[in-house]
Amino acid sequence: MSVHWKEIVPVDTYEVQFSGYLHHIDRKVLTMLYQPLIGAFAYSLYMTFWCDADMEAPKQQSHQRLMNVTQFSLKDIISSRKKLEAIGLLKTFKRETDESRAYLYELQTPLSPAEFFNDGVLNIYLYNRLGKTKYGEMRDHFIQEKTKMDEYEEITSAFNDIFVSLHPSEMTAGTYSEIQEGSQANLADRKLGNPLSIAFDDFDFELLISSISSFILPKEVITPSIRESILKLAYVYQMGPIEMSRQIQNAYHLHGELTIENLRKEVQKWYRIENNNQLPQMALRTQPQALKSSAGTEPVTEEEKVIKFFEEISPYQLLELHSGTKPAEVDLNIVTYLMLEQKMTPGVVNVLIDYVLKTNDLRLNRSFVEKIASHWARKKVQSVPEAMALARAEQQKYKEWQERKQTNSYKQNGKQKKGARLPDWLKDEESGTGKKEKNSNNDLEEQNQQWLENLLKEM
Repeated sequence: MSVHWKEIVPVDTYEVQFSGYLHHIDRKVLTMLYQPLIGAFAYSLYMTFWCDADMEAPKQQSHQRLMNVTQFSLKDIISSRKKLEAIGLLKTFKRETDESRAYLYELQTPLSPAEFFNDGVLNIYLYNRLGKTKYGEMRDHFIQEKTKMDEYEEITSAFNDIFVSLHPSEMTAGTYSEIQEGSQANLADRKLGNPLSIAFDDFDFELLISSISSFILPKEVITPSIRESILKLAYVYQMGPIEMSRQIQNAYHLHGELTIENLRKEVQKWYRIENNNQLPQMALRTQPQALKSSAGTEPVTEEEKVIKFFEEISPYQLLELHSGTKPAEVDLNIVTYLMLEQKMTPGVVNVLIDYVLKTNDLRLNRSFVEKIASHWARKKVQSVPEAMALARAEQQKYKEWQERKQTNSYKQNGKQKKGARLPDWLKDEESGTGKKEKNSNNDLEEQNQQWLENLLKEM
């Protein structure tokens, strides 16, 4: 886990500028369409930056002042800033010297409503957040049908019908040069919106290119914009390079050209056929590359192997391993809730699922899951090692409560009830001995090792 104070400290300064004009409709789009995706913290930070950029002076502020204004911790500010960057609403630049460190935050204009609902990524995420009914209402609110123009006759006045043309003597060389002066400067034009930026480190684009037949599709057809759409569609629909190359060739063969819209239609058609007309499942996601503690290194210890396992498997695959068959829809809905509502990463979801199943007789009880998830979300757990450490700490508290309950039961009934079976990595007492004292560090290490070995066998 990164230490936030190594990235920014309160005395570091920042400056905010616009990449283009922000209109009142952008405020509405940010509030109603982006806020459900990025959360209230990131939305509040964007609006604060908006106000900062509107202020005439002073241009440079300290992050301490930003903390005072928002009442956010520095860690929350950094986390919210990165959400804005990831969704395409902010670009961050840094200037560092021996004496100081300064940041430049450039606010990006949000997508227009039409672009948002045709984006292919953001609209699907919004659908999962709001549900079918609310999503439909929101879409209808922003995208209204135009009046049929064939019932009307255009009577718009032309420019020369109203305005008198300039006399040649009025169009002097000096006037024209003054009009054009500074035209090459970076004017703050009103942009249509900043496209979503996603890291695609895991997608082998070279393999995709090599698998496309040059007889069917010329390589030059794949322009930079087409390449970006390919990567985005592969991310949303969890497609590998080979399958994506097939859909690219299908789109080109059927339509005679390769456009973003044609490719999107073919990919969506393929996904509906393969997945019984369902939207992409959030449960298929795996831990983001930036949050993988084992990224770029080979695991050595048993615990490192388990951490890597949780980071590289999807919650869907983990449920499939536990059940031995296709996961139930109700279990997948719980996973979607954890990732969308509680904003948990796939790796943390995996730890939670494994913990609940092995402490609850292989049942994924929703109320139990929600109780734990809300606690972990408040702790802002993002990585697998954090989740495993927190689970161990929480299990100790639960163990102490269970012991008190069993003691009371023993006093009342003359015997103790049998406790639930726990993963070895969560145990802190000798199994089956009935002793009250805690295990030594060596015993606990042995139990954790046993759990890791059992999990590796299940893998």
